[in-house]
Amino acid sequence: MSFSLEAIEAETHTPEYSMHKYWARKPHNVISSFLSALVPINGHILDPFCGSGVVLHEARKLGMLATGFDVNPIANLITSVLINPPETRSFEKEFLRILDKLDAKISPLYCYKDESIRYLVHEMIVKCSTCNKPIKFSEAMISGKSKRCPHCDKNLNFNLENLIDTQIKRFITTSSKEFICDETAIKEQSVLSKTYSFGFSKAYNYRFSQNKRILAYEGMETKDLFTPRNYSVLCFIADELSLIKDERIRKAAQLLLSASIAQCSRLIPNRNDQSTGGPAWSVPGFWVPAEHLETNPIVHIKARFKKFVRALEQINSKNYPESATIRKTNAIQGLKDFRKKGLFADLVFFDPPYGDSVPYLEFSSIWNSFLMDFPSFDEDISVSDRLSKSESWKRYNTSLAQILKEIKSTLSTNGKILITFNNNDLNAWEALLKGLQDNHFFCDFVTYQIPAVISAKAQLSLDGSYISDFYSVYSLQPKRDFSLDLTPISNKLKKAAIVRKGTIARNLANRIIILEMLRNNILADLLKEKDSILKNLFDEKNGILIFKKNLPNNEESLESRSLKAAKKILSNGPCDWNKLYKKIALQFEEYGFIDPTELKGYLEAHIVMEKKRCISYLD
Repeated sequence: MSFSLEAIEAETHTPEYSMHKYWARKPHNVISSFLSALVPINGHILDPFCGSGVVLHEARKLGMLATGFDVNPIANLITSVLINPPETRSFEKEFLRILDKLDAKISPLYCYKDESIRYLVHEMIVKCSTCNKPIKFSEAMISGKSKRCPHCDKNLNFNLENLIDTQIKRFITTSSKEFICDETAIKEQSVLSKTYSFGFSKAYNYRFSQNKRILAYEGMETKDLFTPRNYSVLCFIADELSLIKDERIRKAAQLLLSASIAQCSRLIPNRNDQSTGGPAWSVPGFWVPAEHLETNPIVHIKARFKKFVRALEQINSKNYPESATIRKTNAIQGLKDFRKKGLFADLVFFDPPYGDSVPYLEFSSIWNSFLMDFPSFDEDISVSDRLSKSESWKRYNTSLAQILKEIKSTLSTNGKILITFNNNDLNAWEALLKGLQDNHFFCDFVTYQIPAVISAKAQLSLDGSYISDFYSVYSLQPKRDFSLDLTPISNKLKKAAIVRKGTIARNLANRIIILEMLRNNILADLLKEKDSILKNLFDEKNGILIFKKNLPNNEESLESRSLKAAKKILSNGPCDWNKLYKKIALQFEEYGFIDPTELKGYLEAHIVMEKKRCISYLD
């Protein structure tokens, strides 16, 4: 294959892919490039974990046939609106009609002197388990990272499980720039906040499965994630939207509401009193901050509506053929049903859950609650803490093997699998590679894709967070044997260490090992030799691997190479940090992909930066 990394550099998401939050959404232009290269004219693409529908929509734009499955109701809704959208003006007219009706009933609940309240700041109150006294967050004594009771010195946990009440501290209106602390108004809002204004709806109240990793405790329900007022209001809106007769408009309206759900929950922290309403829900779990927001749903939905209309305009800007379909089913059943119809796929896009990275179905419960659709978690193959680790990983391994066996029977004669995958836990890689190799799939091509935007987490994490996904292409080769030679891995690790003055981070070593395992089709069972390979080459100190042998004197360091590259790039003028990082990382890929933190360490004393822009190079 003739791909180059530069040719498929990721672009940021266009409006249609920003309608709703979803994890691991792939860069549309990268997907489009792969589809164009791998799928013949009028070819059929199959996506058994279609998520937010990027593959189906990009295939549709290219005039290809595409079929997708996903067990997650919210994924189905996102994809359905993306590939089968309502006409923009019809949606706009109908939604505005309903919004006016809702606004008249809901706005009085969030009103201060004829102005709409944008959001209110709540302070958590918990009960001390020793003295049984209610303690506000601001009353707790701080001892390092712990919070202690001011009465008996007992350790306090300010979290949703221990919450007994909240107190409104201040609020801000849509027109004001300063926070309002009017005591009379705060008392009035406190009463309203604790009232189920349109009654309590059981229909949308779901009991979550206990999973400590995502902070879902035993007995937690949907209502617990919201103030009573906001829960009741959101249920009322959901009821109204369910009455829309036109299916496409109804689905789009329900998606818009769902996209607003988390922002109207207790999950949004109060950070520096941002007048805009604070950040979006980004923590990978149901964490309720000790100081959190109660956002006016109408205000947020109105803001979301404008973005939604732009997204529909983008989708409807061209008349793409209606050649993509989505079904709510698990991957195994979907593949079996696909084959029963006598259909074969020219390309299977395989983006399964990355081991225990995200338990998709459990995490989506906050959205699926308001769709009143609660599928069985047993259909989700993600590794989850709701089961024992051994049992969960066993299910994951078995499921991947079964799905890849079904894919083998579903591919056309020259069909291929395009896989995106990543996990710092090599258990996930071992499960994937073993499933592929047991079914005689060989890797034809692999690359590590740098994303359009490098997350803050990736930039700050020295050894834990991966940056992006591996993309690899596989074909069926039943007569070929897998390699037992680990030399390519050792050689690449040496090369990476030599240009880094003999030291490399463990996450970089893991990334090199995976790339070489895939590129050289090394037997999956040999992943167990990873620690032996590293011990033979390196000593380890504080998470850093130190090369054991003497270094050659004639090899220029990666730091020196990076400085020269940065100087050359900046000689043409200022450059965004992300763009500078990508250019340098791609240029020196043969030495193992540079992490953002690694490159910043090389450059920070040599470049002038303003916010996220590199302005000039200091000689």
